[in-house]
Amino acid sequence: MSGYRYARRAEILGASVYDHAPGAIVLSSGLAYPPHLPDVVREAMEAARDHAPQTLQYGPLMGLDDLRDEIASFVGEDGVKCTRDNVLVTYGAKSALDLACRVFAEPGDRIIVTRPTYMTALQILRTHQVAFLDVGQDSEGLDADELESKLERLAKNGERMPKLLFDVPDFHNPTGITMSKARRQRLVALAERFGFIILEDDPYRRVRFEGDPVPPIKSIDEAGVVIALGTVSKILAPGLRVGWAIGAKEIVDRMAMQKADGGSNPFAQRIVCDLMRGNKMARHIDELAIEMRLHRDAMVESFAEFLPDAKVRAPQGGYFLWAELPEATDAEAVTARALELGVEVSDGRVCFPNASSGNHLRLAYSFVDAGTIRKGVKALGQAYDDWKETADASSVPI
Repeated sequence: MSGYRYARRAEILGASVYDHAPGAIVLSSGLAYPPHLPDVVREAMEAARDHAPQTLQYGPLMGLDDLRDEIASFVGEDGVKCTRDNVLVTYGAKSALDLACRVFAEPGDRIIVTRPTYMTALQILRTHQVAFLDVGQDSEGLDADELESKLERLAKNGERMPKLLFDVPDFHNPTGITMSKARRQRLVALAERFGFIILEDDPYRRVRFEGDPVPPIKSIDEAGVVIALGTVSKILAPGLRVGWAIGAKEIVDRMAMQKADGGSNPFAQRIVCDLMRGNKMARHIDELAIEMRLHRDAMVESFAEFLPDAKVRAPQGGYFLWAELPEATDAEAVTARALELGVEVSDGRVCFPNASSGNHLRLAYSFVDAGTIRKGVKALGQAYDDWKETADASSVPI
């Protein structure tokens, strides 16, 4: 049959960020480092043997009570005050973001995002047919002055005010910037003043290499204007597909009612609960941070050697590196040539909600070892040199 009448959101086909070219060095996606995946054999056996009536049934809509208690305790160590009643278990943080949009976003609503921001979040937000109010960043994170100015102008003109703000304040994806405490406080004050909800995405916060942690935005939220989105994808294993949303009870209850899955996978929930309860997860995170720091250092040093024209900022944690190439560079062409040379990186355009200058690259150092990172960045440097040579040749008058 031809002439299928697709929904607008399904009209465009493209490559998935989770599918990769055979044999390529993958520096494009925040996959887990295979040698560092956790050993969950004992926890899985116990989940199947001792908890089968719970783990092999449909799960509770809000999630297993034991896991919700563990999550509340986990974030409580970071200053977030909550109980299980504030915790909704989801299929990862992306599912939590989608549920929050289902509760708050109507077609045409404005959503505040940084410029650039997490590319998959943009994909999710676009399925809800929203408009973007994009805000720049500086060394302290989201530019609160720019945001305040834009919100005041909207209010003055009687325009539709944003309902939601999405951001990754710790080791921002993709820029690696960590938002300052003062900026977080300012952001909460703006949310209270202008009536929007902050979606605080927090996948990498515990993967810190140096520096002192900044309090989570949720920990300074006294008015219930923050929903904290969390996941074990970056601190344990993405294949477990366990995440959460923490917010006012009336919000998370409404989010739960939007679930299409019923109760998120109780088998995986039990495994995660036992890893948290036995302190195994905490030890795993400590070891992971040590390993990821080696990866980050290898990537930063490789850029200095093989692609010195790029500006990079060494993040204090997380999985990603943001590279700014000279202004006239066509990052899309560079990434295409890099793939021909056997290394996969992301064109930074996919991280911008609106127009992009087109000269940025997003890289992840999480998936391959330091030696392979060095090899991949060397190939990327060659791809950039090849593009520059072609561009220079095409600019010569005939």
